[in-house]
Amino acid sequence: GRSLAAAAASCRDVHTPPHLDRRSVLRVVAAASGVTLAGCGETAEQSSTTEATRQQTATATTTAVDPNALTDRAVAFVGLLADGAFADAHDQIGEEAAEALSETRLRDAWQQVTGAVGSFRQVDTAEYRGRRDGVAFVVTVGAFTDGRRRLVVGFRGAEIVTFLIRPAETADWTAPAYTEEAAITERTLTLDAPGGCQLGATLTLPVEGGAAEEATTVPGVVLVHGNGALDRDATVGPNKPFKDLAWGLATRGVAVLRYDKRTNACEVDLADVTIDDVTTDDAVTALERLRTVDRVGDVFVAGHSFGGLLAPRITARDGSVAGVVLLAAGPTRPIADAILAQRHHLARLDGTVTDAERSQLDRTRAVAEQIRELDIGDDEVVAGLGGEAYYRSLREYDAVETAAGLDVPTLVAQGEQDWQVTPEADFRRWQSALGDEPTVEFVSYPGVNHLFQPSTGKATRREYTAPDTHVTEQVIADLAGFVTRVA
Repeated sequence: GRSLAAAAASCRDVHTPPHLDRRSVLRVVAAASGVTLAGCGETAEQSSTTEATRQQTATATTTAVDPNALTDRAVAFVGLLADGAFADAHDQIGEEAAEALSETRLRDAWQQVTGAVGSFRQVDTAEYRGRRDGVAFVVTVGAFTDGRRRLVVGFRGAEIVTFLIRPAETADWTAPAYTEEAAITERTLTLDAPGGCQLGATLTLPVEGGAAEEATTVPGVVLVHGNGALDRDATVGPNKPFKDLAWGLATRGVAVLRYDKRTNACEVDLADVTIDDVTTDDAVTALERLRTVDRVGDVFVAGHSFGGLLAPRITARDGSVAGVVLLAAGPTRPIADAILAQRHHLARLDGTVTDAERSQLDRTRAVAEQIRELDIGDDEVVAGLGGEAYYRSLREYDAVETAAGLDVPTLVAQGEQDWQVTPEADFRRWQSALGDEPTVEFVSYPGVNHLFQPSTGKATRREYTAPDTHVTEQVIADLAGFVTRVA
């Protein structure tokens, strides 16, 4: 979950560990004259500002703001903090805030937030929120192993003058127009996963005897997440792609089981996990649980992104899956290459590569080389995914070769605007290897992104969080058609 859609709330008290009070947080992140504390954006509640801030605002010259450029810079700034590059991060701070946001204070603030909510995983969302008192605000939401935080970056002109850490917002999901709430029913379950981890789950079923249900049983689908500490809805901003899928498929007569990912539900030492620990084992548990539902007949697995990459492995392990759906499944190329390619894509979006972006690219190259060489320490977590055991287990697994060895109906689906798992580098390998298999179908969607949402602008993570941006209806129809045809 990662909502930024709701209007910016006032800068509420930070939920902090017992050793750190609110005043300490504010001192660390932004408490000095000349650094705005009040503004989280144009919709923030009114609060007091320092005399220095008022004086600066009175004399400041209004300049044009490029929201996209500021958003990219905010994400890059958070990336520097996440990488421990506090000196480089401090170089982004304007003179007026250089003392208040010193290198030491940035380090302390970051260590305190990671102490409260665990290791940093990724920036899930980033959104420009407008100006207040001459400061332009970008709100990013960072996903950590044990929670989420809003990381608010404020700019005066091109310089960062504010950095705030706040609790993550929540926002209401709205049902897609292609669903019929009266045609479905849901109930909450708990999956007893390996290692004593209990996963919260939701089973969505067509209403018994409804128009979409003619047979005595219905086919069922287990949804498997991509990378990250995702909840059962694969929430990103105000949007919930897995809930879209569940409601859309159930409206069309297909049961769906979705569950909180292990890294979302339980304490996990990422330094020790394998790909089976974080994905495969729990998906197999979910398939077994879905089969115990009286109204469910044939059971399918549908994996998205990294979950799609592991779907052939899950299918082989389970042994009784009726069919498999690969949604933007990948990367099929080495993960080090994919991580670096994504960083290059983001750096070059605006046609120029800044010094900060070059530094980030250099760090990403070093991370990629670490992964290639498996040069990973015993307690080290690389790229927020795992340690040596994780990357070794991933290297030893060939998803395409595993899929070629299955005799199971398979649907491979790809958004043509996907910059994370790309049509050229990843989808093409599925087509080359499986194109002659009579049991495999391929479909690609023009103008659709990695989350199978409509994509109308530049291919970035920001479009994932546009309010009321749902999984494209044609994707739902094609999945339902495949499942009901095979079952």
